[in-house]
Amino acid sequence: MKKAVLFDLDGVIVDTALYHYKGWKMLADKLGVPFDEKANEKLRGVPRRESLLMLLGRNPGEAKIKEYSDLKNAYYLQKVKDIKPKDALPGAVEMLRGT
Repeated sequence: MKKAVLFDLDGVIVDTALYHYKGWKMLADKLGVPFDEKANEKLRGVPRRESLLMLLGRNPGEAKIKEYSDLKNAYYLQKVKDIKPKDALPGAVEMLRGT
């Protein structure tokens, strides 16, 4: 019998890559920076700060880095609220239920 299960959110229960893309896309659109799925592929596995610098192509300073990083995270969190049980990866729900 399982007593506990420990996991993080990204890609374990639901493939969150799409939601990260949507967050980056919303930020890029707000900042007037071209961004598409091809550009997004270069950000996979890259920490948020470095991803932001890659997106911008410049360093806007630490205050803006924090502001833009927080905004991207807010967009991401807004999008993950749309996740439903049907979006779970195969077998994830059954594993959590212990079935």
